[in-house]
Amino acid sequence: MRTLLAFSLILLTMPAVVAGDALSFTANRVAVTVAPDAKKVTVPYTFENKTERTITIARYDSACSCLSAQVKGGKLVYKPGEKGEMKVDFELKNFSGLVEKTVLLWTTDDPENAPSSVLTVAITIPKLFEVSPLTIFWEQNGTMETKVFKLKVNHDQPIRILNDASTNNNFAYTIKTIRAGWEYELAVTPKDVSTPAFGMIKLTTDSPIPRYQRQMAFVCVRRQAAK
Repeated sequence: MRTLLAFSLILLTMPAVVAGDALSFTANRVAVTVAPDAKKVTVPYTFENKTERTITIARYDSACSCLSAQVKGGKLVYKPGEKGEMKVDFELKNFSGLVEKTVLLWTTDDPENAPSSVLTVAITIPKLFEVSPLTIFWEQNGTMETKVFKLKVNHDQPIRILNDASTNNNFAYTIKTIRAGWEYELAVTPKDVSTPAFGMIKLTTDSPIPRYQRQMAFVCVRRQAAK
């Protein structure tokens, strides 16, 4: 949490980089769509020293352990006109949908709180099993109405729900099959909304792809706002 907070503060306090004052990247943001069963993707970022002085890369870092970066050949010093490449490896784990992560790069001329290059990788991982919305809310001391998650398979092969379980007995639920292997509805009703509560309804599927074998729907009774 502290690392993420520090990372956010860096982004908020970074001054604009003057054109031609640092390494010039062909693209600072790269968007990639991967296969549903992909486990890792490597994204290259090419750059050039377009200044009239030698630039030395001091370090580069990411707030996410899922990212690792390396400069091609381990080369850190670039004379005017020299080009280089940085490769960023993204471990996809159980991510799905659009995921954006960032790598920060400092040269020896950069202040500690102002990396001169911000590299963003935007990965689209197909949602073969989609839970919509991801979270359903009820208000504390509000109505205990039934609300519904839509579960949809976006694939050329069916994905069936094998098992289900809840982490909080305060939320009663039923699963209705609309089209077996393709479409379901998950209806949830809280038993008590007098106090804040949170839970997950865990779904196990028969997908052969690991990242779609475990799905979750989140339910929450939100704390009443202070008057």
